[in-house]
Amino acid sequence: MRLSSLCAGVLLFVLAPALSAQYSVVTEVDRPMSFGTRPGFSVGFPNTDQKLVDEVWTNFVKNNFAGKLKKGKKGEKSASQLRSASVSSNDFTLYSKLEKVGDGAQLDVWFDIGPFFLNRREDATHTNDTKELLTRFYYDVRRAAVGQEVKGEEEKLKEMETKMKKLQRDNSTLNKDIENYKAKLTKAEADLVQNQKDQEATIIDIDKQRQAVEAARQRQGNVENERQ
Repeated sequence: MRLSSLCAGVLLFVLAPALSAQYSVVTEVDRPMSFGTRPGFSVGFPNTDQKLVDEVWTNFVKNNFAGKLKKGKKGEKSASQLRSASVSSNDFTLYSKLEKVGDGAQLDVWFDIGPFFLNRREDATHTNDTKELLTRFYYDVRRAAVGQEVKGEEEKLKEMETKMKKLQRDNSTLNKDIENYKAKLTKAEADLVQNQKDQEATIIDIDKQRQAVEAARQRQGNVENERQ
């Protein structure tokens, strides 16, 4: 019995960080917004593009709350007459503000459920459910961010493959050029040998022609002595 209790304790000790880490991405906060400082929730996204977080958040509100975010003052957005069992049993209004923080972004969200803005002191159950909901949103953003990385790496791979195809084409062209150059070189070598032979034959012909010219000159000088 003591051994099983010890094992259970060790297992709980090992799993506890992982379980708590699941919810640590969402923080309960009191932050200023259009109605003053109100309790809400904050989600941080290190090393994440602010535009990406905004796109995923817009879709998340549409898919989970059937709402459309509208721009308000000082970068705040809101959506009213929303419904979600995780947030409230009644309709509620959502306010959110997305800011750039360092190389990442931070989203602050407030849920106006009527009598109060959702918080742990007045509604612990829905607060926990909402944190789970926002944790899902956090991982949606992470998946989208990693998806962008995958797309970027795929584009780099595609560029490399395109470069490789060009190199292969160039290689084929260069090999053909080499074969053509070899054929031209072989022909040039043969032409060179023939040129040498032609020069030797031409030297002989030139020598004979010189003799013929000399003979003709001699006949020209003795033309008076020639008999018809």
